[in-house]
Amino acid sequence: MLFNMFSRHVVTLFMILIFSVKLLTKKSFRDTETKYFWITVVSCLLLVLEDSLESLAAEDPSLRFFRILLSVLGYTLRSTAALGLLLVISPERERKLRLWIPSVITFLVCGTAFFTDVAFGFNENYEFYRGPLGYIAYIVPIFYMLLILIITLRDFSERSGIERIIPVLCVIFCLSATAADTIVGGVHLNEAIIASSVFFYVLLYFHDNRRDTLTGLLNRQSFYDDCITYERSIGAVASLDMNGLKTLNDSLGHQAGDAALKTIGECLDAVTDRNTAAYRIGGDEFEILFFHDREEDVLRTEEKVKADVAKRGYSISSGYFMRGDHQDLNEVVVEADRRMYASKAAYYQTGAKDRRRRREPREP
Repeated sequence: MLFNMFSRHVVTLFMILIFSVKLLTKKSFRDTETKYFWITVVSCLLLVLEDSLESLAAEDPSLRFFRILLSVLGYTLRSTAALGLLLVISPERERKLRLWIPSVITFLVCGTAFFTDVAFGFNENYEFYRGPLGYIAYIVPIFYMLLILIITLRDFSERSGIERIIPVLCVIFCLSATAADTIVGGVHLNEAIIASSVFFYVLLYFHDNRRDTLTGLLNRQSFYDDCITYERSIGAVASLDMNGLKTLNDSLGHQAGDAALKTIGECLDAVTDRNTAAYRIGGDEFEILFFHDREEDVLRTEEKVKADVAKRGYSISSGYFMRGDHQDLNEVVVEADRRMYASKAAYYQTGAKDRRRRREPREP
């Protein structure tokens, strides 16, 4: 019996073991979100235990109460496992207690099995049957997975690429597993959820590796990668540089300088969309890639960023350049840099001191 139970859950147990080791040895990665991964991991582990014990209870009618209790816990844990993934993916501002409501509803509805069969019950032969409300145990995990799909496509998938396929495939996998469990029974959804956890971890890891840790903007390597990947789609480039960062660091400390850079990052992030990507190249240097050739929109974006930064009490110099037909992208980047430096020279001619060393043009 124990061997049969192990073989039934061997894939799930293996993934739980490997994923747990990874979480324990990678504490620096998204510390806040890691605890929500543990909700899913622990839920899946308890589901393995629940399924094993429920199978034993199914052989002895005298354990009817115990079997009902295990079934209620199992259905609730499936929802909780999916909820853990949703909490990982959701921005902090959206992690509200109301997200737990569907999982609590699952527990309450399934709990009616102690005194009615509207959710599920057992016939005179001690065989399981599902009542009209029994499908709530599958609807709630599906609901959570659809929310995960919406959030990942909204917040984590940049333009295009294989990363956009991951959440879609995970949701399809979970939906297929749910259908299989509903029609023929089994623990397929349990396997699908823990497998999805691993893939979402990979998605978040690579997403974060493309980001600047201070500002949250795309980083220098992402700029080079995107210049290659989307070379044909880039119609303009804007170079931006903060004015007076060294003076700010010298007078108020590097924490004040970091606060200024974060503020500029927020202003740049506010103008990004599927046609615009913002990058922190390093220090106080920023770039914007425009995946269109509408100069009026490019100019409007540049002016908005400068105005928003000024409202927050800081200053930036900028310059943009529209790409000509068949023009080499590196030439566009160099020309945008040149115009930015001209803007910076004009700024410092007003009396500010520029103690920065001129950087060499970048080559994407």
